[in-house]
Amino acid sequence: MTAVEKRVGDLVEEHLGISDRSALDTNVRELGVNSMDAVNFLKTINQEFSVNISPEEAANFSKLRDLVNHLGG
Repeated sequence: MTAVEKRVGDLVEEHLGISDRSALDTNVRELGVNSMDAVNFLKTINQEFSVNISPEEAANFSKLRDLVNHLGG
């Protein structure tokens, strides 16, 4: 597990309440995350990793693993 993958997993657990790390490989739509939580999570990711992923760009990530890979993990 890379440092990026671990940190994203920790943030998923902390901000979305999903502790199962296999969720990183689950389709985002299947995780049951509401849109407000998704927007807040994206803001957290942008701050935590000093990136600027737009909501439109994030919508192209079908799995959280896509986000991890985008972040270099």
